[in-house]
Amino acid sequence: MPLFQFGTKTIEYELTRSNRRKTVSISVNQQGVQVVAPNTAEEQTIENILHRKGTWIRTQLLNFEEMKQSCLQRKFISGEKLPYLGRQYRLKVIKTNESIKPEISFYQGQFRAYVHTEIPEHQYRELLMPLYVEWVKHRGMIFTKDRMNKFSDKFQHYPNSIVIKDQEHRWGSCTPARNILLNWRIFLAPASIVDYVLVHELAHLKYMNHSNEYWDTVRMLLPDYEQKKEWLRVNGSTLNI
Repeated sequence: MPLFQFGTKTIEYELTRSNRRKTVSISVNQQGVQVVAPNTAEEQTIENILHRKGTWIRTQLLNFEEMKQSCLQRKFISGEKLPYLGRQYRLKVIKTNESIKPEISFYQGQFRAYVHTEIPEHQYRELLMPLYVEWVKHRGMIFTKDRMNKFSDKFQHYPNSIVIKDQEHRWGSCTPARNILLNWRIFLAPASIVDYVLVHELAHLKYMNHSNEYWDTVRMLLPDYEQKKEWLRVNGSTLNI
């Protein structure tokens, strides 16, 4: 595989040539860096573009490395990281002698959990995970309403309701009654991926199928939806705790 040097780091990338492309496209996923370039693009031109995007590429690679490590089931102990909208936030567990129920909050860029000193660590996940999920659902709903308003105003179609729940096999769905259901785990993904799922379901308010007209609507609302769709296909299995 070809390489390029960015600072002190040597980065591999997979290069694909295409006579259908007019510009160089760079993407990063769990498999690494993927470059699609026109047949006529010179290697030096490609390398120059990689260097210009070097900081972004390194950040994406680090994010995927964190995702791989986060696939291990969390124990909800101090020092672990919990995801939200594509970022990882450290968890700090605070033990207290006060007679309080376990609780979890987000403060100054980190999750904080409060548990009684007599609760053993092996019970933390059982007690704290439901609280974390409820936090994600609550914050996810705030995010969803804001983003959905933006897309709905452009599309001029509005759902009757939005529900965030635990869905085993779908990231989202749209019912005949014009209700949009979202899997809470989608809010572990980057915000742009959540946008794709919202647009995917919103377009179903007009087209309850996956016809050409449907995908044209998705593209109108989110021109680069294909990249988001592919990201979700490749990385969806990492969206868990």
